[in-house]
Amino acid sequence: MAAQKPVPTRTVLIIDVGTSSVKAVLFDEAGHTLRSADAPVVTQVPQPGWAEQDPVTWWKATADAVRGLAIDDSPIAIALTGSMQNVILLGREGTSLRPALLYSDARVTTAEIEALKAQLPGDFEARIGNRAEPALCLFRLDWLLNHEIDTMGKVERVLFGAKDAMIHRMTGRAVVDPTCATTTGLLNLAERHWDAAILGAIGLSPAILPDILDADALAGPLLPEPASALGLKPGIPVYVGAGDGGATAWGTESERHDRPHAYLGTTGWIAATMPYSVAKPPRDAYTLAAPVGTDVIVISPFLAAGLAIDWFANVTGRPVGALYASAEAQDANPPGALFLPYLIGERAPFSDRAVRGAFFGLDRDHAPEALAYAVLEGLAHAIRDNLDALPIRPATIALAGGVAGSLTVAHLIADVTGARVTVPSASRIVTAYGAFRIIAPIIGLMPKSVMPESVAAAEIGSATKVGGRKKKAGGKGEKRANGGDETVVEPRPERAKRAARRFAAYREAAGHARALAAALDPAL
Repeated sequence: MAAQKPVPTRTVLIIDVGTSSVKAVLFDEAGHTLRSADAPVVTQVPQPGWAEQDPVTWWKATADAVRGLAIDDSPIAIALTGSMQNVILLGREGTSLRPALLYSDARVTTAEIEALKAQLPGDFEARIGNRAEPALCLFRLDWLLNHEIDTMGKVERVLFGAKDAMIHRMTGRAVVDPTCATTTGLLNLAERHWDAAILGAIGLSPAILPDILDADALAGPLLPEPASALGLKPGIPVYVGAGDGGATAWGTESERHDRPHAYLGTTGWIAATMPYSVAKPPRDAYTLAAPVGTDVIVISPFLAAGLAIDWFANVTGRPVGALYASAEAQDANPPGALFLPYLIGERAPFSDRAVRGAFFGLDRDHAPEALAYAVLEGLAHAIRDNLDALPIRPATIALAGGVAGSLTVAHLIADVTGARVTVPSASRIVTAYGAFRIIAPIIGLMPKSVMPESVAAAEIGSATKVGGRKKKAGGKGEKRANGGDETVVEPRPERAKRAARRFAAYREAAGHARALAAALDPAL
């Protein structure tokens, strides 16, 4: 009797086009990670305050990451996620006309922003469901219309998500998901379509904008030429996926209304999903359309999370993992130094591109280890500061992103917010997992409701790996839950008064930093 052939494993390829790297993750049908790989992406700063990346480098990093998976059998689907609020200009045949302007690009002056705001409809903020803050794509589009008119005259398509540029390369179709579309300042949030009155105010034709499709919609089949570059077979269905804010909500299961999530990657945010009627936009925090369905995600984003850790690692000449380990050692007897993470200005809970970071309470006895702890504590304060902008008081916060690799951060967030903090076993690929969860029902898969433990084995830097060694959960205030799928960190009652006192100092220090910004500006 002939031996039966093994049934091939159905797999899904998720590509996460982030600010610092492109991650490629191969999931099986249950949501277990089979393989993962990443490739770096570099941000260019042509002038102070500017931030650009070339979509050509995104594609190269995408090809490198996907080929790094050494995929044997074709996945049944591809979906993407990645950074939002970029301005990407495409000419004929999809060629990039100039480097993309990133969400952190601050080239537009206050005067230019105010001049455009005066031309916008009087109910502009009600239309977009958000405040007219500088990071909206329309302000950078207006800058391009005013400063690079020749380039804008050649534009065939404008895209707003890094992953959408890759989808266009892979399928030839220009698309955007609702979450990413909300960040442009061009979307009517209540009706979920491009707003004609706003487009008319800045002289932008709707013909060059991408199609707004739900994150679980099919963008198209993978074309032969990009398939060859990726080492895949043509024809694989490519799904729209979601911008990182939406995908992370699904990856942490915070599409549930009682479970907000905090994300600490290069940048950071805290976000909660709720009905539009509860959010009541516009509000001081961002309100984004959920990637699927009719809910919205209220998200309060800040500019420096992992960026602050990387900066301090570069200043001290120490690896990031070593800083996490040294900060952990400080936790038993916390230092007094206080850190403001405003290294490139701030976006929320206040918008101020001029404010800059600072250490307060420095002592001659403070070694780099103490300051590393202060940097992590500063991120916890930023989470609490932004949490206060949301219309919720959660009992639990799900923590995701590369900085979640230090459980010291989870403890500090629990202390300062008073909420239980859960850390998925694979926090660094939780955004990719969210993109997987979004499309799984459409392609007939039923993943487990919580990220499986086996993900950690293949993850790019496990959430419980600290300082180059495996950190076992079970320290004071820590426990494993959901069959080992996440670490749960409880607030420490003995730290409550200290946390409240230092958070009050953080807010007061932020006010002083803002007042001093003009006096400290090196350009003046």
